[in-house]
Amino acid sequence: MISSEATELNAYLRQELKETRAFEQPVDDVRVLWEEFGQSIPNYSPDITIEPVDAEGVGAEWVTAPGVTGDRVLLQFHGGGFVIGHPDTYRNFNARISEALGARVLAADYRLAPESPFPAAVDDTLATYKWALSQGHKPENIGFVGESAGGNLVLSTLLAARDAGLPLPAAAVAISPWFDLSLAGHTHASNEAADPMIGPGLLGQWAEEYLNGADAKSPLASPVFGDLSGLPPIYLMAGSTEVLLDDTHAMFEKLSKAGVDVRAEIVPEMPHIWPIFAYQIPEGQLAISRMAAFFGEHLIG
Repeated sequence: MISSEATELNAYLRQELKETRAFEQPVDDVRVLWEEFGQSIPNYSPDITIEPVDAEGVGAEWVTAPGVTGDRVLLQFHGGGFVIGHPDTYRNFNARISEALGARVLAADYRLAPESPFPAAVDDTLATYKWALSQGHKPENIGFVGESAGGNLVLSTLLAARDAGLPLPAAAVAISPWFDLSLAGHTHASNEAADPMIGPGLLGQWAEEYLNGADAKSPLASPVFGDLSGLPPIYLMAGSTEVLLDDTHAMFEKLSKAGVDVRAEIVPEMPHIWPIFAYQIPEGQLAISRMAAFFGEHLIG
């Protein structure tokens, strides 16, 4: 049984986002809406350190909780359908991860579509990883984490890094991931009514803006269609009522067949990207604890 706080969150998301089709407005309007949402999220602690950096030409920021002294680093790729979002919206989430794992979090401010369509986002997240390596951070100390479109970028960046001959990070987590921009998953239909956040037509609209005519089955656009061999341990998390649930199912199956150490957790009745609501629901706090435990198994330092 889910918490009363999560029940209230689901009702709020359904009323304020899905039923109003708030995300189906023009991109500029949705960006304003998302920025307003980000400003409503409380600071996790006044002692969190935020340090902007230029990572190989990509804007990014370090988020560091008090007392973090080890070598562990997490690269965080935010969600937003490849068209909205910035790292500052995720500072509460990143601060909690930093504290839970005892790691610095490097949040990438990758370019957004439609102004900068595919593969700009992948180019930027890969550049951020290259920059982290160039700063002396060892791959065995590094993990990737992302949600929704950011979960896609976790896998696509792993593929791009592997194909470029770079050493891969120690582990990765993808939350509510959107791995298939061809939208082939059956849960787009079967969970359409149950998903409290994502309405019909939204993902197709954002995929079109991001792809800009590129093949939806290109592995760096939809990593579920890629060669997944040789990737590090991966933890997939999704809510049972998400329209994107089949993306997690399909990726888990393909990673398993490729011999990758993969685990998947499907959490009952959680809305899309629920861990970022850790300031509001206990299930979000638990998800961060489990992510930290997973990274703790694999990252050195």
